Amino acid sequence: MPLNYESIFIDLKTEYNDILHLKRIYKEGSDLQTLPTILLIHGSVENGRIFYSVQGKGFGSYLAENGFDVFVADLRGKGESKPKVNSKSTFGQTEYILEDLPTFANKIREIKGHFPNFWAAHSWGGVMIPPFMLRFPQIAEATKKMVFFGSKRRIRTKGIEKIVKIDFVWNFLGKVSGKTLGYLPTTKIGFGTDDESRGFITESNKWIKEDKWLCKDKFDYQSGFQNLKQKQRYFPPTLHIAAANDTILGNPNDVKLLMDEIDNSTDEFWLLSKSNQNLHDYDHNNMLTHKDAINDHFPKILEWLIN
Repeated sequence: MPLNYESIFIDLKTEYNDILHLKRIYKEGSDLQTLPTILLIHGSVENGRIFYSVQGKGFGSYLAENGFDVFVADLRGKGESKPKVNSKSTFGQTEYILEDLPTFANKIREIKGHFPNFWAAHSWGGVMIPPFMLRFPQIAEATKKMVFFGSKRRIRTKGIEKIVKIDFVWNFLGKVSGKTLGYLPTTKIGFGTDDESRGFITESNKWIKEDKWLCKDKFDYQSGFQNLKQKQRYFPPTLHIAAANDTILGNPNDVKLLMDEIDNSTDEFWLLSKSNQNLHDYDHNNMLTHKDAINDHFPKILEWLIN
């Protein structure tokens, strides 16, 4: 049966009339109320299309083919959400965590009668979801499992690529563009598919550099995760996936740093590499977009999710 792709638009009721976009993907003829639900969150300088295409490619489309009711988010200012990031964009990752993510989760509850059963994220999306789950424990308790692709909070890897992509583009150009333009036009410099707000650049840079994991409102996420462990409270089991050729944006060592920081005993780490019997040494994006992923690691991830 073919896949259906539906767009859902959500009014955030902000002063700039922000509208969030949610793409729903499912197999035609399905009994939607009985299908498990997953919400996919993209990373920085990209949008939800990292997970799907209208030709049926991508992780989101694969999950829909295999019996999931799939929802793919476009965070504020990204993809089909409106307006696009611009000089007037005052939001940052704090607003993504405290406003956008709960809005998506609540919209799915409105549609399905419950919060998403599963969550998955690429890159920085997987950095924002754990803090979000700490702030909204009711949603965390309703979540069975999560999968993060190339998600790292701190970047401790060194080298020329790090100097160019992180120190120069993300840090230096981000600061200069923020002061002069009010945002970072990454699309114009060929650094991604979507631009980033000044607030997001400022906040994410602090998380990348600093060992402390603090929100703009001073909420201490490190202490939050430590308290969870001490009290033996539930946190969704998470599969942290890294790729062998992802040298900077999701270096396996930095992915492990995030996993260690959350310190959840039910979490797992997978490295996609030829040495681990994968077809390729994947990189930051093609672990999701490579044509062979559908026959390589996607089936294994699906099995992990449903078992």
